[in-house]
Amino acid sequence: IEAAATSLPDGEAAKAVELFPAWAYPVSYIVGNRVSDGGKLYKCRQAHTSQENWKPSATPALWAVVDAEHTGTHDDPIPASRGMEYTYGLYYTDPEDGKLYLCERIGAAAGDKIILQYLPHELVGQYFTAA
Repeated sequence: IEAAATSLPDGEAAKAVELFPAWAYPVSYIVGNRVSDGGKLYKCRQAHTSQENWKPSATPALWAVVDAEHTGTHDDPIPASRGMEYTYGLYYTDPEDGKLYLCERIGAAAGDKIILQYLPHELVGQYFTAA
């Protein structure tokens, strides 16, 4: 089952987190490896050998949250997470306050991406606008 899971596109994989191996240490990960941790799916951004205090949720330089497919529109926003890759021009819901936010920043074009270790409500006026 695990071998079949590796062929799933990210959006589908995020809906089947239980099919992916749990993050562990010390393990050598390569770019593109996907692991489960805390009920979320993460994708390796940088090859490394994991260490005890390098959990995916704490190391956005190494791991990005993979979300189930949402369009990112006002009517189908993407659930936000710390350490996820945000896309400018898309809408996100903040799990802490339940509100809707638009990811935007002066000088950033729609479609540009950024990984942030913060939630939208913590970055209003910098990377997000309340919708």
